[in-house]
Amino acid sequence: MGDWSQQLLELNFQKEKKEDGSTSYTLITGHRRDYYWTKITVKQVGSPTPDAWQVTCARSEIRIGLWKIHNTTQDISVVVHTSAQKMIEDINYQISLKPSFLSKISN
Repeated sequence: MGDWSQQLLELNFQKEKKEDGSTSYTLITGHRRDYYWTKITVKQVGSPTPDAWQVTCARSEIRIGLWKIHNTTQDISVVVHTSAQKMIEDINYQISLKPSFLSKISN
């Protein structure tokens, strides 16, 4: 079951080791006009071998205020998977999502 981390790295996720010893994988998908989610993060639950994986998908947008520009989170989705195969399938699906035409022109 250790191949799930290799599959995430093949999908261009960046592996991050935290100070507390935990590991997370982050994917910055690209420009918000081309991809629905702007950031996808995977955290393993349980150590040393994971029992589950928490997948967080977030969409950030730029908002212009009176005094400065804000990067706000517009949409967020958190799902916990107990199967590595289902997690990879879900991530591939989430990466394939595209923003609607209105979202493309408003960003």
